[in-house]
Amino acid sequence: MQKEHKSTPSHRSPRERIADAFDLSRDVILDTVTVKVLGCREMTIQNYKGILEYSDTCIRIKAKPKAVKICGRDLELKTITDEVLYITGAISSFAFIDR
Repeated sequence: MQKEHKSTPSHRSPRERIADAFDLSRDVILDTVTVKVLGCREMTIQNYKGILEYSDTCIRIKAKPKAVKICGRDLELKTITDEVLYITGAISSFAFIDR
């Protein structure tokens, strides 16, 4: 007879458990960045902390838990508000990196 293995609970932070318990938006309660990409031409970044680097080939955004690095050509910050960045251009890659 084979024993059933119980799955171990994931190591979730208290904030993650609160977000799940109250059905709250995880990005807000966890204070983490949200990245939305539309094809390779548009990107929206919400809940960012600042702009670390900006050129037409590389944009680095300060965010939690990691910075976001966007590479490409003809990159442009079209909209900048306290909460949202809207980036256009030929986006070739993006990654979450240590600052």
